[in-house]
Amino acid sequence: MQKSWTNQNINIQALMEKITKYLEDEDFDITVYNEERGYMIIANNSSKYEIEGDITIQIEGEPNQFSIKLEEKRGQSWGDRIPPLLATMFGGGYFLLKRLKSNERFIEFTKNFWQNVNKILFEIKSGGEGLAGPLSRG
Repeated sequence: MQKSWTNQNINIQALMEKITKYLEDEDFDITVYNEERGYMIIANNSSKYEIEGDITIQIEGEPNQFSIKLEEKRGQSWGDRIPPLLATMFGGGYFLLKRLKSNERFIEFTKNFWQNVNKILFEIKSGGEGLAGPLSRG
């Protein structure tokens, strides 16, 4: 899922730092990459959400026009390569159930993430912290 904002005058680096802090508070392991047009955050191993695989968050753009893209990335397990009915017959139902629970937790995380992004943007704008200056790219 991707959302875009215009006319915000937000320091992209401050936004990345606050999103990273939120993810750390949610008990994710975080890796941040500085890219040409912004940042990519990879989050995984949260004991709170127990989501299989990685969550990638890309923050791209300029202070007045930027977007945030949220995706779930996970590798295939052997249980993904066999039909669900056959998997349940041979104990693979465990893996199917695990995958379904991971999907539910990702949906829950997604809802909480976007609510928090809106809160972060409001904090930055109302507090004046992280507002972009004339030379700031983010």
